[in-house]
Amino acid sequence: MKLGISYCGITGHNGADFVADFLRNAAVADGVDVTMIGGWGQAQARDIPAGLDVVIHSSGYELTPELVEKWKRTGAKVFVWSHNDEVPLFRDRLQRITFLVDRHFSYTRVPYYGSHVEFLPLGADHTIYTPIEPCKKIYDVAMIGAWHTWRREFAGKLAPHFPKNQFNLTMNLSHHDVNLLYNQTRVVVAPMQHCDQDGDHGKDAVYGCPCRTFDVPASGAFQLQAFRQGLLDVHSSATLGKVTLPIIRDVDVSIPLWIAAIQAWLSNESERLALADAMRQDILREHLYVHRLRKMLAFV
Repeated sequence: MKLGISYCGITGHNGADFVADFLRNAAVADGVDVTMIGGWGQAQARDIPAGLDVVIHSSGYELTPELVEKWKRTGAKVFVWSHNDEVPLFRDRLQRITFLVDRHFSYTRVPYYGSHVEFLPLGADHTIYTPIEPCKKIYDVAMIGAWHTWRREFAGKLAPHFPKNQFNLTMNLSHHDVNLLYNQTRVVVAPMQHCDQDGDHGKDAVYGCPCRTFDVPASGAFQLQAFRQGLLDVHSSATLGKVTLPIIRDVDVSIPLWIAAIQAWLSNESERLALADAMRQDILREHLYVHRLRKMLAFV
């Protein structure tokens, strides 16, 4: 089988191009003949090579009906995997192509486009996110994320309580640097997403699991995170009851709960390490990008 993976075509820094990279790594690891289409952070590619059996497009935002038809005329099946369904702007763009592509996969269960859409959450890249041995624990608490107002305030109020911290909200670390940071940290915190604040569609956003859901445990690190319904697709409810906190939009209300939970886990190393390992096994068993790619290609 000859596979093409198309970058999302949204210029600039974006997560959908990361997903295209992760799919490429999964294809290489699984022995699939893969060709990348377009470029990272570049405008949408207009053409695809002849002879491809299937093209997987990451995001779908820039994939026009005309391009779908043009690509299909080469003989390739065209799949799209959308990651921003909770954003109304994306819904309008994706609605134009959802019945034109051969398969539409989505990381959320909310059926915006119809029952034909296949639910497919994100995953972990096992070629990047993995335990590093030996690795000294330098930080008690760490957090990676975009520099949103809520997250910035949260980090600023949490930091004084845990001097050994690393809150990096610059989005300029490589994946290997992030994996190293996870390995160096006792408790990785993953509080509310920016989209969880955004009115009604934020309720839908709470369902879809962000990349950290998979990356942190794949690295072998312990993650304390805000509860999202989609987590139940990944870990058992018994496990999640121990490692999740409710989404609270008021930072001042949330901070005491996070401080108490972090302190409790820092003082309980044996159970913390056991849970981290159990959650890593969940990821390795069925939540790698290799698993996502195999599911998509099973439809060819």
